[in-house]
Amino acid sequence: MSDPAEFRHKCVVVYIGTRKLVAMLGDIGEVNPRINRVEESLSPAGFDKGLVCNLQNASASLEKLLNALLPAEAWDQVPVYVVLGNSRIKMHRFSSCEYFASERRTITSHEIKSVVQQTRNVATLPLTESILQAIPESFLVNDMPAVRNPVGLEAERLGVTLQIYTMEFQSFRNIAKVFEALDLTVEGYFPKTLPLSEAVLEDAEKQESVLIIDIADDATQLVLWKNGMLAGVRTLSRGGHQLTQCLARDWNIEERDAEKVKEKFATLDAREQASEELVPLVTRNEKVQQSIPRKDFLANFFKHAHAWMAEILREADGFLQDEKIRHPHILFTGGAVMTEGFLEWVQKEFSRDGRLGSTRHVEAAQEIVRDPSMAPALGMFRWVATYERAQEALFTPRGLVSKTVAAARDWFTNYF
Repeated sequence: MSDPAEFRHKCVVVYIGTRKLVAMLGDIGEVNPRINRVEESLSPAGFDKGLVCNLQNASASLEKLLNALLPAEAWDQVPVYVVLGNSRIKMHRFSSCEYFASERRTITSHEIKSVVQQTRNVATLPLTESILQAIPESFLVNDMPAVRNPVGLEAERLGVTLQIYTMEFQSFRNIAKVFEALDLTVEGYFPKTLPLSEAVLEDAEKQESVLIIDIADDATQLVLWKNGMLAGVRTLSRGGHQLTQCLARDWNIEERDAEKVKEKFATLDAREQASEELVPLVTRNEKVQQSIPRKDFLANFFKHAHAWMAEILREADGFLQDEKIRHPHILFTGGAVMTEGFLEWVQKEFSRDGRLGSTRHVEAAQEIVRDPSMAPALGMFRWVATYERAQEALFTPRGLVSKTVAAARDWFTNYF
């Protein structure tokens, strides 16, 4: 039998990305979370672009990772959080207010719970969408906006703006069924937008405004922070796989062959463009069926990459213009930005200064911390630690009398 003390402050994060499945065991008891163990599977069976395409195979893929992470008897002692990286997730904003007649009222956790629940109830979401998370962005106290924590303030009016993250019902249910098949209780399902920001951003960047350009395989997400708050998310249809499709058309090969060639031979380092090396486009039974000079391969790759990135940056500029933001910090994350020479190429070709979104303030092996595609999973450990404390400050009654009153209110609400 495992010792319960061994798993105190431990939690597991499962990240379902567009091309990889990751399971991490970490300790959130310290100021900076510490990652104890990582298991990863590329192109896991049963998953396609972050969605479940075969329940049995998907369950087997996840079970294999989790068995390598922890012994079976430990799973009822460690909470599990799931980060979703597919492009089906949407963010909505809704606001509402509650008025306390003509008398002022001291704001407690009860009033906060009430206005949050009211806002969720009046949110006009499509009936085909499931709510993953409803996060209070800010509160309105009387006429004062952008209040982070109104507990203890006196008010005649309390309002809240919620960020509500949703996903198409059936796609989400198929993911949830994978964990149900393994008899795992999940503490929550989170869009990667939330932990990604927690992983890669410094507090100063959030205050000054920052744009994260997260380039996944199937889509690109633009994530904007300003004034210390997540200000907006926009999803673009262009992802890393678009380059794969272009290469497949160029050389009349299958996309799976083009993907292998791109992963092994593609680069954005201009010094490689003169290479006379031969690139095997198609290999079967360890024999090369079709090959071309690498300089020809890279000439096409550079051409497609330029048009692809130009369109992403054009839409990013439009997004910033809509939000009235000038000169934000720019971060690039996602698997596609791991292409050799990416950052230098963006600066040279498009005169854009930025940095790669490697994870900060998490203790883990350097190859994991420096991998932008791992940031959503690593950031989830920081999110659990910081957000749970913030939630406790908002929603947990303070003092014996307050707790007793809150319990009585909950009992009355449930039974009358």
